[in-house]
Amino acid sequence: MGEQCEKEKSHTVVSMEQVQLQWPDLQFINWCRGKYGINRGIYNTIDAWLYEYGILDLNERRKVMIQFLKHVGQREGDKFGKGGLTRNLEQFITTCEGVGI
Repeated sequence: MGEQCEKEKSHTVVSMEQVQLQWPDLQFINWCRGKYGINRGIYNTIDAWLYEYGILDLNERRKVMIQFLKHVGQREGDKFGKGGLTRNLEQFITTCEGVGI
């Protein structure tokens, strides 16, 4: 019985992640703001940077954005500073390429 509950629980988590990737922009942006403390301007900058980098698929870009935000551990009140966001994105991408992500 306990094993079945664990399977159902993990299935729910995977399904919720998939649902989040499909949310309309405003809902996804608001979720990012609540979870990672970023404003819409930071969100748009990250999204545009990843698009220009070559991640054209929206779902893939959102997955990478979430990985990036987890990586930097950005929380409300923390600032990237002038040029810090771009530097962090470049370092993150370099790290991901180095490990084959």
